[in-house]
Amino acid sequence: MYKAVFHVDMDDTPVFELTLANITNFLKDVGDAEVALLANGFAVKLFVKSANEKFREKLEELHKKRVKFYVCNNALNAHKINKDEIFEFCEVVPAGITKLVELQQAGYAYIKP
Repeated sequence: MYKAVFHVDMDDTPVFELTLANITNFLKDVGDAEVALLANGFAVKLFVKSANEKFREKLEELHKKRVKFYVCNNALNAHKINKDEIFEFCEVVPAGITKLVELQQAGYAYIKP
C-alpha cells in the first residue's frame, strides 16, 4: 500500500490548492492509500475555520477518504491560534517537524508541493 505525507509550511492559497489537488489525483490514481497532510509554520493559518470555509468541503471530502490532517501545536501557539479555531477533523500534534520525521520513518513518501 502506498503511503505519502504532503507537507505545507506557508500560508499560500495557490500552493495549498495545488496540494489538495495533488492528494485528490494521487488517490484517484492509486486507489486506497495512507495519506497525511502535515501543516506547520504559517500553513496552520489555512486550517482556521473562520478564515477558510472555502476549503471545508474539499477537506471534508478528503477526510472521508481517510486522509489525516496534522497541525503543529508549536505553530498554532506562535500564531496565537487556539486549537478550537481549527477544523475539527484535524489532529493537533505537539511538533509538526517531529510528526513529519515519524511518518517518514514509518515509510511515508515525503511530498512538498
